[in-house]
Amino acid sequence: MEDPRQVNSGLRLSSASDVIDALGGTNNVAEMLDIGPSSVSNYRKQGFPARSHFILAKICAERGLDVADAVFGGYQVQTRPTTYQRAAASPPSAASPALARLEEAGFDRVALPILQPAAPFIDRMGPEMQRRLFTFTDPGGEQLCLRPDLTIPTALAHIASGAVGETRYCYQGTAFRYQPRGSGQPEEFTQLGLEIIGGQSGLADDLAVLETIITTLRQAGMTRNLRFVCADFNMMTHFLASLDMSLAAREIIWRLINRAQNADDFRKLATLKSGDRKAVGEAAKRVDANAVIAGRPGAEILARLSRKNNEALDIETLDAVHRFLSLLAMPNGIEEISAAFPHMKSWFDARTEQLGGVILPAMAGAANINDISFAPVMSRGMAYYTGLSFEIYAQGIDRPIAAGGRYDDLLQSLGAAKPLSAIGGAIAMERLTQALEMTR
Repeated sequence: MEDPRQVNSGLRLSSASDVIDALGGTNNVAEMLDIGPSSVSNYRKQGFPARSHFILAKICAERGLDVADAVFGGYQVQTRPTTYQRAAASPPSAASPALARLEEAGFDRVALPILQPAAPFIDRMGPEMQRRLFTFTDPGGEQLCLRPDLTIPTALAHIASGAVGETRYCYQGTAFRYQPRGSGQPEEFTQLGLEIIGGQSGLADDLAVLETIITTLRQAGMTRNLRFVCADFNMMTHFLASLDMSLAAREIIWRLINRAQNADDFRKLATLKSGDRKAVGEAAKRVDANAVIAGRPGAEILARLSRKNNEALDIETLDAVHRFLSLLAMPNGIEEISAAFPHMKSWFDARTEQLGGVILPAMAGAANINDISFAPVMSRGMAYYTGLSFEIYAQGIDRPIAAGGRYDDLLQSLGAAKPLSAIGGAIAMERLTQALEMTR
């Protein structure tokens, strides 16, 4: 078998597919990124997501590969105009009363394609949601999916539009998610939603989305029996940033948190990823980059060892994260964390005061104080949340009738030139109807 580095020697790699071939093919790149081969296959068409740029760029540099700058520029949203072009506004006659009220509140109504590229959803949704995607391959070989929600399609349409500054969107449309046979849950459902992209980084937009959702529920007749469950992923983000670890290791921890059911489950999963950096470093010293060892070039082995060292989760870090998650799940978790990690106390105090002063009053106007809770969930169904998220429940309904949250890193990971503040929320219209019927 030819050495892929020799095949591409002296050539500029101008596409994601070129880079994948130069690095040994789909399976090798999947191993480098710790993802499934199908995701890498999607990257051949859609380009590499931003989260993979650092790892792959470093490996390419170590191997002396000449890669065009545009290759590590995120999803190339202009490659499929029928999907990515700016979504046309729906005709006025198509608007439901609730959607029309969102327009009156200053949100631009958009109609979004049902068919979407699968890669952004596979890359940015939690494992549970990934399993519920309806995916297929079109005649041109591109993997597509039926939209499982309307946030990512709105983000892609925003990027393709070239809009600058704050933009507010609203929509109503069908989403599709697989349900286990016999579950009784619908695989098609209607979302009424809103998104604020490129707005403020504080809590003003969070409050605007939350209040708009509450107002919409009230206008529909849902004036009582609401329950709020909130989580603030900003807390975990801030805690991980305070630990001494590489960006690659931090991303691995986030993936493990997404997969885990609780703190102990996280520890079991993370133990499989732990490593001895010192041992890896010593092993690297004994490898000659110009040698061929067990049929593999020394440079390739060194690159793999470097990646392993960069991703290694040492025991001290795992202990700290496990303890943080364990304390966060306690009824008085914030106080426990502040005591266990003194450097976090001032940040937690400020954040708690901020949330209590801005967000809590809006919720308290729609629910009893005992029906408002902070639940530090371990798994992010929508893995793109980065800050405050919320779910709204109605009495007798075991699934949220509305949900939303902040996702400040989603736009850049999908191809935006820079990070964009973003937050949104949506109402599950069939569940809302069911809840209203139960109150009559």
